[in-house]
Amino acid sequence: MKKKQKHKFVLFDEGHAAQTQAESGVLLYPFRNMSAHSFSFPFSGISRVRDALMIQFRPLLGEGSGGVSVIPFFVKSERKLSTGCVFALSGGETADLEENAGDGNYIVWPAPLAAAGEVGGSGIIVWTDGDLIMTVCLDNWAPVYYKTAGAEDSDAGTEREQAIAYAVSRGYDAGNVFMADRKSLSSLDIQRMGEATIAGCPAYGQLDLSNRGTNLLERREKLVASLTSAGRAAAVSAAVMLCLALGVYLHHTSVLEAGRASVGAVYAAAFGEKSSGSPLSSAMTKLRAVSSPDADLSFGGVMRGMSSVWDKLGASDDISIEILRYGGENTDLTGKTKSNESIQRLRSLLEEEGFTPTRDNIQQIPGGYLRFNLTISRGDRR
Repeated sequence: MKKKQKHKFVLFDEGHAAQTQAESGVLLYPFRNMSAHSFSFPFSGISRVRDALMIQFRPLLGEGSGGVSVIPFFVKSERKLSTGCVFALSGGETADLEENAGDGNYIVWPAPLAAAGEVGGSGIIVWTDGDLIMTVCLDNWAPVYYKTAGAEDSDAGTEREQAIAYAVSRGYDAGNVFMADRKSLSSLDIQRMGEATIAGCPAYGQLDLSNRGTNLLERREKLVASLTSAGRAAAVSAAVMLCLALGVYLHHTSVLEAGRASVGAVYAAAFGEKSSGSPLSSAMTKLRAVSSPDADLSFGGVMRGMSSVWDKLGASDDISIEILRYGGENTDLTGKTKSNESIQRLRSLLEEEGFTPTRDNIQQIPGGYLRFNLTISRGDRR
């Protein structure tokens, strides 16, 4: 069983970002200039969703749209449906992140989202981090409200009441409220909350607000799209080749069927009689009979010929016949002998009787003998 990947959650501490360089680390970063907005589209894909979001945000941002980073977060992504939220980072927030966070092997979350599991994915989180108070409202794990206030201008209680009022006005669940102060949280507390969040919504394992993470998602999407296109092209090519092969097969089959019918017609026209089931074999038999009329390949003719040959060989232990297999067109003979000269003598005598003997093979067998095979047919083939 594949071991489940475990994330290490680390709170950002300026000047000590190197501690996040653990395997698969999650850096909890206190974003100052960020907002969150929910979305739901009847399509998926980070590029398409980002383009649709920019169309929505461009009229609101005006000339400042070029300085805003729009990063989608997919809580649910299917073929024809994507839901989640978009994080809008402005004021050079992404540049500050890349400069301050170092080059660790980590993904980046807004710090309050580590406690998303504490409200079960729906509710309000008020997170105090030094001189910052960050408030998040969640609906089905998707952040729909994100606000950062300075501690000198507000307090946690005020931010909580404002978030509750916002949630009630929009119809969101405001019953679950989690208050957290970074100073009172230990590393174990952070780790426990982060693991509970990913366990409650595995999509959080793909959340990464760094430029590196966003670019990686786009590259993966483009790679999958290119592989899908290549797969479709290969499937189309295979279908075309299959159709061509089927056409060739059908044409070949029709030619063979027409050829079989033509062979029967040619046989009937040549010999003036209806052919048997094997017109080619019947024609070969008739042609051989014409080419060597004095060689009788009937069973009686073959036996008479073999008797005459054996009379000429005389009584000898040098050669003997073990198997004689008679056929209408040729006869197979298997025997054994002590020398090649005896085989040559047998072939010569068969030729004198009007047969054409063909030697198949000779094998050495125990006892100093040679086993040979001869195929006897009618006369010379012309």
